Amino acid sequence: MSGKTTNPPPTPGEILRELLEGEPQITQDRLASAMGVTRYSINQLVNDHRNITPEMALRLAKALSTTPDFWLNLQLAVDLHRSRRKLAAELASVRRVRTAMPDHELFDDMTASTG
Repeated sequence: MSGKTTNPPPTPGEILRELLEGEPQITQDRLASAMGVTRYSINQLVNDHRNITPEMALRLAKALSTTPDFWLNLQLAVDLHRSRRKLAAELASVRRVRTAMPDHELFDDMTASTG
């Protein structure tokens, strides 16, 4: 990682908060009821006190006409950003032990060796 600072990606809570503010007919109570969860759960998400789980991503996607990947990718981007910042000094000392290859080749290589 270089010395430059990158802006943090938007959190799922920020996106959910903006979505709810832009759709006044969708309250936290209404969303929670539609999803079969508590209002507290929705409020925790909106206020960035809870991470998006695969189960919650599926519920949000269904209720809000999005995809579960959308919510999980937002969470992943936030988690990676935070971890990169937290581990920056430590990661600088990690040594490579394998030549880099594209992800799809790694997957193909792994499946070929197990079959």
